[in-house]
Amino acid sequence: MRIGIDIIDIDRIKDAVDRTPRFLSRVFTKQEIEYCYSKSNPYPSLAARFAAKEAVRKLGPGFSSGVHFHDVEVIVHEDGRPDLLLHGTAMESYREQFNTISISLSHSKKQAIAAVIVGKG
Repeated sequence: MRIGIDIIDIDRIKDAVDRTPRFLSRVFTKQEIEYCYSKSNPYPSLAARFAAKEAVRKLGPGFSSGVHFHDVEVIVHEDGRPDLLLHGTAMESYREQFNTISISLSHSKKQAIAAVIVGKG
């Protein structure tokens, strides 16, 4: 089992979006952007997704290099549970080493956090 955790200031994401509009499409999938912008304040949700992408990169060998932002996508089930869709290098590394994956997202007014747990069995 491995755990990846990341925390980020929500204002950092807001500043990046305001400063560089292309940031959104470079980092987030179309579906992630649509979901986040369906909220009255999209920045906490964007920050939580950014933290999730970084948490995956912290899972260690196979994940720390070669994984692009779009290789990790956060989706939300109808019941509100977040889940991960892995693509490209992230999916290849996951399939080679693990068969279970879990994610937890949370945020306060100022920070967002994500924890990703992968394992076998």
